[in-house]
Amino acid sequence: MESPSVGRRQWKKRLSLKVTRKPTLDEIFKHSTSCPEGQGASKLSEEIRGKGETSRRCASLRGRVTPPSSATPTPTAPRKTNWEVIEHFTSPGQGPCQRLRSASLIASHNADSILEEDEDAGAQDSLLLADESGGAQRVVLAGRTRTKWARILRRMFVPHRFNNVQTEMLYQRYFLRYNKTQTTSLLVLLLVLSLGSLVAILVLQPPSVSLASSSACLVCCTVLYSGLIWWLERCGSKVNEIDLSWASLGILGSALLIQGVMRRSQPPLIFTYLGYALLAVTIQQAVVGAVLLAMLHIFTQVTSRMYVPQVFLANMLLILATNLAGVLTHYPSETAKREAFLETRRCVGARLKTQGQNQQQERLLLSVLPRHVAMEMKADIAGKPQDTMFHKIYIQRYENVSILFADICGFTSLSDQCTAQEIYILLNELFARFDRLAQEHHCLRIKLLGDCYYCVSGLPEPRPDHAHCCVEMALDMIDAIALVREVMGVNVDMRVGIHTGRVHCGVLGLRKWQFDVWSNDVTLANYMESGGIPGRVHITEETLKCLNGDYKVEPGTGYERNSYLRDHNITTYLIIPQETSRQRHSSTKKPPNVSNGNVAKELRLMGHGSKGSKYNKLGIAKDAEEQKDPEDEVNDYLMWAIEARSIDQLRAEHCQPLLLNFRQTDVENKYSKERDKMLHIYFICSLTLMVTIVAVLLIMFPHDPHLYVVYSVGLLLVTMITVIVVVDKCKDKLSPLVRVSSMIHENRNVAQVFAIIVIAIAFTTTLFPLIYRVRIVGHNITIETNASSNFTLELDETSDTAVLSELATMCIVVLIIITAAFQILTSIIKVFILSIITFTFLAVHFSQASSGLDGYSEVSNVVSLVGFLLAVIIHGRQTEATNRLDFLWKLQATEEKEDMEHLEAYNRKLLGNILPAHVAEHFLNSDKNFDDMYHEQCECVCIMFASIPNFSEFYVELEGNNEGVECLRLLNEIIADFDEILAEPKFSCIEKIKSTGATYMAASGLTKATCDMKDLKHVTAMADYALRIKEQLSYVNQHSFNNFRIRIGRCFRLF
Repeated sequence: MESPSVGRRQWKKRLSLKVTRKPTLDEIFKHSTSCPEGQGASKLSEEIRGKGETSRRCASLRGRVTPPSSATPTPTAPRKTNWEVIEHFTSPGQGPCQRLRSASLIASHNADSILEEDEDAGAQDSLLLADESGGAQRVVLAGRTRTKWARILRRMFVPHRFNNVQTEMLYQRYFLRYNKTQTTSLLVLLLVLSLGSLVAILVLQPPSVSLASSSACLVCCTVLYSGLIWWLERCGSKVNEIDLSWASLGILGSALLIQGVMRRSQPPLIFTYLGYALLAVTIQQAVVGAVLLAMLHIFTQVTSRMYVPQVFLANMLLILATNLAGVLTHYPSETAKREAFLETRRCVGARLKTQGQNQQQERLLLSVLPRHVAMEMKADIAGKPQDTMFHKIYIQRYENVSILFADICGFTSLSDQCTAQEIYILLNELFARFDRLAQEHHCLRIKLLGDCYYCVSGLPEPRPDHAHCCVEMALDMIDAIALVREVMGVNVDMRVGIHTGRVHCGVLGLRKWQFDVWSNDVTLANYMESGGIPGRVHITEETLKCLNGDYKVEPGTGYERNSYLRDHNITTYLIIPQETSRQRHSSTKKPPNVSNGNVAKELRLMGHGSKGSKYNKLGIAKDAEEQKDPEDEVNDYLMWAIEARSIDQLRAEHCQPLLLNFRQTDVENKYSKERDKMLHIYFICSLTLMVTIVAVLLIMFPHDPHLYVVYSVGLLLVTMITVIVVVDKCKDKLSPLVRVSSMIHENRNVAQVFAIIVIAIAFTTTLFPLIYRVRIVGHNITIETNASSNFTLELDETSDTAVLSELATMCIVVLIIITAAFQILTSIIKVFILSIITFTFLAVHFSQASSGLDGYSEVSNVVSLVGFLLAVIIHGRQTEATNRLDFLWKLQATEEKEDMEHLEAYNRKLLGNILPAHVAEHFLNSDKNFDDMYHEQCECVCIMFASIPNFSEFYVELEGNNEGVECLRLLNEIIADFDEILAEPKFSCIEKIKSTGATYMAASGLTKATCDMKDLKHVTAMADYALRIKEQLSYVNQHSFNNFRIRIGRCFRLF
């Protein structure tokens, strides 16, 4: 038959025995320890993600490129690699494996979607809480509110907590060290400032009653701060959340003491904001402390002899603005930390769930393929496909192994007495016992062929006692079948043959891989079984030599019962079973993890007393510790991670010490593109504080048109920028303004630029009146309010100047709070901005002729301002470090989850090429009991067997053909051709069952989707397929100069 040279492979080159392609170990295992990159990984990643992946998931550190799609093979189309065929089998709409989808991503998507706040949720309030499974949900609060603003206020002032107690405990535990470090740093700062203020007051203030009271107050604060520092350091790792709360309440108490005794204007603002931002207290505790400070400040202002209503009004505005800024700092910080923790927890949960699924898949996978073969295949799937002349052949050669073949004698008579389902159940139970015996005796089960069971000892790890292992295995199998014979009352027995030699082991073809062994020694072992005696172990002379006289034997005379043994002049022996001779070896053959103590041998042979006997029929046994609740497993993992990886340790490993930038550039780039969900709150807070500063400036300074222009322009610019940032929440995504807002939200660097612009505008607006015009008109200060009322203050010039200096300092404090409120700014930028603000104000302030303050008040203002500056810097640095490490932990958890998903994809690809999709889904379904067997009644099936009977004549083991490997390579190409034909759409109803040696088995109509009871299209498809593979073998013969014959048998009937 002629065929275009371009359309088919060049068989003369492919099948030349001179061409040998033996891969090296590096080539085989080079991808086994890493995740894939490039095309192969991209394809797998797309399969496992599906349409349920959300934008919240962090991108993997590895880049992905979409691979080109592969065409469906035709008889005249160019050949495809086995990877492309695998992709075709598992591509959407083509193969059944698309139904094997990961449920973890769906769960992750559902949890992610719940996190989003519903703006139209009605009148019910909600908080971000964790449900019992660790996911996020909105929990309806008690009572109903009428307005959206009421819902917002309740959301801010009701304490954040997770509904799940364990999740809340883990969250508090995770941030405990962060809160301790922050509280200790603040205490040290306050201690230094109190000591500095104490020295200043003793040096600069003349002796008086106020000096004594102020000194006593500062001494008490110094003792308090020192005691709290000592207590926290002494407790060390035993410090808990309650201890930090008491320390924070102590700091708030010291603030009340300082304000009650010293009666200054700055402490209420400073301690109010610190209570919200730096102290480890709840929002209610911070509000209570702020209210007490405000009430004490009001009392001291009203009872002061220098009470002025306008100054009092300015102070109240500043205090209210500071409280609002504190709430708007505490709320987004707490919400962001909790969402990051919840996101990380969800990623960890999905990762552990996927890991459990992977373990389940691997147990099922390793029940069909040995580990070394499965790992090699997964490494190849992970790597890039290579267009080579030959398909990849997974075959390795092993010397000095023992091969055991066992067959059930009397199985035909047993079949006549039982139904098909009863036969299946019996064989399943019996072969499950044999599998456990094989594990005990270090034998690798190769395959089941009907009622035939064969295994090999000495691979993949060589063993010097492989012959002993096979003999012990054989004797136990005979004992097990004897117990079945006694229980069932049927004359059944085992005929066992063992031979020692070398084997080629691996898989052939492109799909429905089954591990098998080939060699002349394997053929001889098979004939040893057929020439054996029921109830006896039949061994060759080579096996006897390896037993070293440890077993008594007698002549086997196998040549009398088998022509192959007679033709090849094989000398055989029969093992004489003696319990004494077996006891010397059984103790060394059985691993300690499968020993059964004093369990009777008969019960052990039937599976009783084996560890994990409930689930281990397919190798999917679960240990007791693995059957814990998934919620507890996630919590245990998080607790371990929190205890093992402190914040300081993570920061030292992954962040630069000064700038806090990530050491890895790609991680830094990912972080810069991470959206800050609270960005709009930062700008709203800055606008509110800006309005407050302008109002205070209008009260402080005389009215002037130039100042009006500055105030108006400043407010207008800040308002415009705030509107641009906030419109990102609008639904009209096509608006140019919304696109600009989205650009700001999606890039932290751009958002930082806008934040710096807002701070610069506020700073200019605040500083301009001080530079431009600071004047007091005579002894009267005329202040025109918004109501156009005139007030005349009868004060001396020194007092007026002192009041203005105090208010100006408070405005600078609020300006510092504006900078602190922008939590998106990096700490190094904050240090730079705050230094400019503080020292520029101090320079302008001291450049005036007189500030109206005494020496101590001047020093006190400077100390308060610098102290607050340092506290805000500490807060900014701690906040940035926490945000970065939260992002890092979430990124690592996401990547681990993605790695597990990649591994799951590889496992599913392998399972899809080993088991039918619906069978694999049956065993992988978590609702199924693995102790249940799988069997299905098929109504209308067509079965085909196709074999090449003269391939055994072609197979020879010579040095020139790599001891038979090249012959197996040819067989692999033939089976691969059959698999490629089966991949055509018109044969989609046909399922390959297996290939054993040169025999190919397939069936059609196994599922409802592929069974056509009306037109019997699956039967005609099987007939067409039989003709196609016959035609393909003729093509192979033509180009390989062989004369292979194919023998095909089909059966169509109702089952």
